[in-house]
Order: sequence, then structure tokens, then C-alpha cells
Amino acid sequence: MRTPLINSWTHRVSLLLVVALLFTACSDDPPKPTPDAGPVDAGIPDSGGGPRPDAGPADAGEPDSGTPDAGQPDAGGGEPDAGTSCAPTVTDVLQNGEWDPRFSIAGVSGMDGHVPHVYDFAKTPSGDLVAAGYFRWLGTQATPPLIQRHDGKWQPLQRTWEQGLPGAGFSSVAAKDDTTLALATNDTFGARSGEVWLATPEGVRVIGRFDGLVRTMAFIKGELWVAGQFQLAENGAIGLAIWDGSTWRFPTGGPANGPVYELLVDGDDVWVGGGFSQVGGISSNMVARWNGSTWEAYDLPLIGNGVFALALGDDGTPYAGGTFAYDFSMDGVGSIARWNGTAWEMLNKGVSTGQFPGVVTDLVFNDGKLHVGGCFSHVNGHAWNDPKAIPANALAQWSPTTGWEPWPNATLPNRTVWFAPLYCGDEGPSAFPLWEVPIQRFLLDGERLYVAGTFPSVNGAASQSLVSYEDGQWRTEGGESGDGLSGRPDVMATGGPQCTVHILGEISHAGGEAVPRTVLQFSDAGWKPLAALPEMECSDLAVNARGDIYVSCTDWNALQSHVLTWTGEAWRSLGDLSAHGFIFDMTLDSLGRPWLSTLLDTTGRVVRWDGERFVLVADGFDSPVSALALRPENEDPDHPAFVAAGEFTHVGTLAARRIVHWNGTAFEPLGEGLSTSVITVAYGERGIFASTNMELGPEGLPVPDRITLGHWDGTAWVELATAENGLPPPMNESRGGVHSFRKLVPSGSDLVAVGTIIPEGGGPTHAYVFNGERLLPIGGGVNAISVDAVALTPDGIWLGGFIAEAGRDARRIPSVGVAHLRRRTTVP
Repeated sequence: MRTPLINSWTHRVSLLLVVALLFTACSDDPPKPTPDAGPVDAGIPDSGGGPRPDAGPADAGEPDSGTPDAGQPDAGGGEPDAGTSCAPTVTDVLQNGEWDPRFSIAGVSGMDGHVPHVYDFAKTPSGDLVAAGYFRWLGTQATPPLIQRHDGKWQPLQRTWEQGLPGAGFSSVAAKDDTTLALATNDTFGARSGEVWLATPEGVRVIGRFDGLVRTMAFIKGELWVAGQFQLAENGAIGLAIWDGSTWRFPTGGPANGPVYELLVDGDDVWVGGGFSQVGGISSNMVARWNGSTWEAYDLPLIGNGVFALALGDDGTPYAGGTFAYDFSMDGVGSIARWNGTAWEMLNKGVSTGQFPGVVTDLVFNDGKLHVGGCFSHVNGHAWNDPKAIPANALAQWSPTTGWEPWPNATLPNRTVWFAPLYCGDEGPSAFPLWEVPIQRFLLDGERLYVAGTFPSVNGAASQSLVSYEDGQWRTEGGESGDGLSGRPDVMATGGPQCTVHILGEISHAGGEAVPRTVLQFSDAGWKPLAALPEMECSDLAVNARGDIYVSCTDWNALQSHVLTWTGEAWRSLGDLSAHGFIFDMTLDSLGRPWLSTLLDTTGRVVRWDGERFVLVADGFDSPVSALALRPENEDPDHPAFVAAGEFTHVGTLAARRIVHWNGTAFEPLGEGLSTSVITVAYGERGIFASTNMELGPEGLPVPDRITLGHWDGTAWVELATAENGLPPPMNESRGGVHSFRKLVPSGSDLVAVGTIIPEGGGPTHAYVFNGERLLPIGGGVNAISVDAVALTPDGIWLGGFIAEAGRDARRIPSVGVAHLRRRTTVP
């Protein structure tokens, strides 16, 4: 499966590539290190290759802005505190905290990892709708992977599940009457297998077992037809099997010789579509019809995986969708056709994903138009070279009179906290791509069209995997929306008089509302977006105690970095940073002013905002400084001690492998440095902390002496991520599994440490606090792909990332994108 987990080096590598191209083209000579502009600097190497710790007068080597200030804060001072006063008493929160239940989402949601799916619909004789899939939450309600829309409201469909619920949910559902359902269990990875269940008021019983997956089922004249890509254990039927109430049988006339993906019931007729060439004793490629007494061939003689969807027009014309084409390697279009009375013909050039034909997973004819869903980027022509091709993201409409047209307002923002399948599925055509397509099924109920799949939202309807469409409008379905996110925060910050939580990340919806690409603020009223950020790549966020908001961005068109600040009405750049290069990291000093690590030419440097301009603090790093942390308390706020980390090996002539400390007087290496690349660093009351990546050496073996979570004790690095300190080894350690701490935030004498942390044996995951002696889980952990961001407020700990749930066992709740462990107002 494709993971949306963004490696901490992605942004840095892109910057390095651009810088390398620029300076390869613009200069034949390597840049020379900038010598110190002052006298001998108390142990800091001078001209001739040393770092440049200042640009001002004689000052005993302290980093400086060039202003002789006798230790007074530069312009733009003001109340000290970069937001640290917002921090809670962490121990109290751990002991007396509870997870905030506000961060659920509309639609359905599930556990971490594989994206929630709604695979199939059914309608009972009384008019209730049933949806089946892979999920376990309906809003804030725990639910089996089966929900029912009754009296206009979705609710969990409860049964007595003697067998226990299947871990991967159900792939198909059919309703015999108001109380009897047929269910096919789902399987998500590898070689699939499952069972067919019959659920009645008396209980649930297994009536069949199979290898593969079931796509669709239907009760027809009292018998259950089961279709899919499977082989039934009971009689060996492939693709299509029929349960008569007591035994399984083949279709009348003989079995299918390949998968059957679609059943379309029209009166006494049953249309079947799939990847077969024979069914019911007749030869017919991909499509055939049972008229109640005999089989009829509707041969579709094209290459491809098969027919996944069938529909009948208002005049009875059959339409077929799937994956098929005249020539897969040349056409790049296809996958949808109609019957002209004697043969199938492609529907106005079909659908395309670019190089290949698209995938059509379902069709429904309504209001004179064919509604088409699946996996495609264009209709009516090849996406890359046909000027008549029409952009259409997985949803489109076709009219017999006007041809193809976009489905109104049908945009699918791809922002989610779950593993999202590749656009047309992650597995090859010979496996199971159909079950990974973002649009799975349609169900027409009156004039309202229900849509199921894996999508997080359609247009303004942020409703995971389940929406509806009527009168030109998309609507949320399933559970009601809380304050959860479609997408995840890359970074969180706390600041302002109310200690407001701010987030920045790839987020399309917050609290069920579409939001621009910007900073979001949270209050009891929910999420509030600020004005949209300029068209730049914005990667970092900081907020001080006054409420000043800073965002670091890079304008790739102008090849220039900026620090933007919020004026209360608009974003404003603090000024030209071209003299300092590209931004790699940003933090705040004790007066709430931005400090940056940058890359100029091939030299890393540290700069700070003095209230009027960015001024040089230090340079001479032979590679970028990717992480920067300042000591929280310093006698002179303009000249704090700090730690810098990155891929450098020297600062001027001083050997310092990947990490170096400015102690207020001189740069000093921290032992032998770090053996692998740095993820992040922190500087707190207890000193300096760092986390690093697992890397492989030339022989394919892990680089030794990697620090998972390290503390510099003054003489050596001490590994904190040990079983003795309360953190079990990672899952699958013998096969390369590792813990990876992605964000470290000091809070008094404690350290909040989060990332991708999955202990063996099912221990608490992803979020811990180091209290000086042990690593303690935060609220039993969170279920997530990773936790990447932290914010601290007086009432608790906020976490951001690819989060799906918070807590464990009976205290587990849905919490999507954000999780908040808050102090209980009344301690039990």
C-alpha cells in the first residue's frame, strides 16, 4: 500500500537538489567559508575556514547581530516567553487525563493504517439502506462494519456475532427481507479468503467458504447469487455460485470459467459481467444474460481485466464498465461501452488515467444521464494528447444526446490520515485492484444517489467513504462530523494570551468544513482558518506568547525563502532572505523572535530576526543545518546557547559529525557526534536530546551506534529508548522494525516524544513522555501511522499526525488527525 508518511528528509532533499542545480550552473568554484569578522573568538577558528560566529565587533566570540547592545534585547523585544508558559504539568495530565471526544469525522472511520472502505450497498424491502465495508466508527459510535439508514438516520446494524466480527469487515451485502442479510467477509492483504454468512434474527451462520473475494450478491427468487473473484470450497464454483437455501449449485447450464464481478437484476433477467469467457454452458466474453430460462451471449471481445459494472438506460440499452480496451499499449482510453443492438461499441472514446485506460467500477442511469464512477482522470479521450479530453476525477456523466460532461462539483480532495491506495489500486491487474478504487458503489434511492468508496470527501462534503448526491448538491452521510480533520497537521504550535492551538499541514477539511491551505486555530467553537497562504511551499509554524504567528515558506518560482507573519488580516513577509539562502528549520527564542537555519550556496548557517531584519548568527557549516534548538533559559536572550544538527561534518575547521553545540562562548562537538542522519533535536531543562534515522551501510546492514532517542549527559550520548526505561523493543525488530521519534518537545523537566513507535506485544503506540527516569505512554497511546506534531496547553497535550484513534481498549475513541489528552475537570 502507498503510505502518505512523509519522510523528514523530503523537504530537505528537495532544497538540496535545487541549490545544487543553481550553483552548479552559476559557479565553477566552490564557495569559500566566511571568516570571522572579529578578533580571536575564544576557541572559535578564525579566517581560513573557520565558522563565522558573528558579524559584529569584538565580543568574545558570542553570536551576535552586529549591534553592540551590551546584552540588551534587540528591537522587537517585549514580554519574554516563546509560548512556554502554555505548558501543562505533564505528570498531572498523564495521571488525570482523558481523551477529548470532539475530533471525530462524518461518514465512517476506522483503525490506523488501511483506509476505511464502504464496499457495498443493499436495500431492504421496507426501504432501509444497508452499507458494508471496513470500518469501526460511525461518528463517535462504535459500530460493526455494517450500518443501516433507518428513518433518515444512519445507525450501527447490531446482530449477535457468535463468530466474532471479521477483522477486515465485509466486502458485500444483500438483503433478503427486512431481517435477513447475506454477508461476505473481506480480506485485505495477500492471498484472500473468506466466508459467506447468513444473518437472521436467530443468529449468524456460515453457509460457504472461499478463496478470493466476493464482489456482489443478490437474492433472486429466493436463491442467493454470489459473484466475485473466488473459488468456493463447497463445490469448486469459480466466480459465480448459487445458494438454494440448503446447498450450493452452479449456474444453470454450467459454471463460469472466470471471475464474475457484477449482477444486474431487471425483472426476470439477470445480467452478469466479469472476466469469464464461458458461463451457463455458453461462450460469451465478459457479459451474458440469464432470461429466466436460458443464457444469452453479449460477447465483449476486448482485452482487459473484465466488466465490473452494468446498467440499463431509460430505453433498455445495456452499458458496461470495467477495464478493457481495443489496445491497452496504444489507446490509453476505453473501459466503458454500450450495446448497439448487435455488438458493443466504445462510449465516446471512454475513460483514461493518462497512459492507460481508466477503471469503471459502477454505473447508474438516472434523469436521462449515465453516472460513471471508478478510477480515471479524463473522459472522452486520452488524458495526455487529446484536446477534446475532459478532466474528470473518478466521477463523470454521459448523456445520449450531449455526450460526456463533468459531474457537477465532483472534486475529490485526497487528504486523509490513512494509507490511501494508489489511484487505481496498489496491486497488479492479476490481483485485486477493483477493491482499492476510490469509487466502489452507487445506490439510487428515489432521486438521491448514494456513493461508497475510500474517498475522504467529495467537493464540500467531508464524509469519509460515504456521501450522497441530489439536486446538484453533495451531502455528508454516515456519522455526524466532529472537529476531526481530512488530512493531518505537519506542525502544531501554541501561543497567544489564550494559549491557542495552531496547526499547519495538508488539510482539505476541518470540522467538516472545507478550508484553504493556511494556518488553522482551534477554540471551543471549532477550527478557524486564517486567510489562504501565498502559493509557496510552507513547512514550519511558530507562535509566541503575544500571539505573533510565523510561517516559513519557499517560493519555488522565485527560488527564495520567506518568513511570513499574520497581520490580523493578511500574510506579510518579514523581508528579503536571499542573502541567507533557503530555510531548513525555524524556532523561537525566549522573546518569541524567529531563529532560522538556512543554506546559502553550499554553506549552512544560523540567522535570527532582531525585530527589523534577519541577521547572521553563525555560518561555516559544510552542509545544511536541518534542526535547530535553543536553550530555554539564557542570561542574554540575544545570545542563547543552541544546538544545531544536520548532515554536516565540520563547522569551519571544527570536526562535528551531524551535531554541534554553541555554549555561549564557543562551538563544541558533542562526543563523536551521531552515526546516522538526525530527525529532530530538543533543548530543555535536562539538556540536549536528539533522535536519528535507521540507515543501512554499504553492505546492507544497519549502521551501528544509531541513537533512537538520545540524551547528551555532558560526556556521552545515552540511549533512552530501552526496555529498562519502559519502552519495549519495536515490532518485527528481527526483520528491521525500528522506533522512530519524529518530534521532541521539552516541558519543564519532562520531554514529550512522539513518532512512529510500535512496541512488540501490542504496547502503547506513538506517544510517550520521558520524565527523567522512564518513558511513560500518553493516555495509553494513539492508533496512528505516525505522530508528527505536538502542542502543549495548560489543560493538556495535543498530538497531530496520521492519527485515527486515541486510547486503548474500553477507553479508545475515534480521533482523526488530532488527539487531545486533557486534564479531567473532576478527578475520579
